[in-house]
Amino acid sequence: MHVLLKSEEENYCAKCCKTMNIIERMFASVPELKEKIEVSYEDIYSQDNIKKYGDLTPPAIMLDDRVLMEGHVPIMKKLARDLFSLIESTNP
Repeated sequence: MHVLLKSEEENYCAKCCKTMNIIERMFASVPELKEKIEVSYEDIYSQDNIKKYGDLTPPAIMLDDRVLMEGHVPIMKKLARDLFSLIESTNP
């Protein structure tokens, strides 16, 4: 799972900071997800990410090159539910 954030040398915007906190809390609350999903935090404005995904509104959460969420702070329960359903659909 790639979490694309607006950052300037560890200086994240408020939405991006909240998104990171929610993801960390979700993994602490649901350890099964942490075992199945590897997370990377990346700069949404890096040339590689722009080439790969196009112009996105931060924060954005990508899984298997699909946009799960873009432009707002995720709701932890919904994000966990979406991740579980995607994991189940890829591992029948």
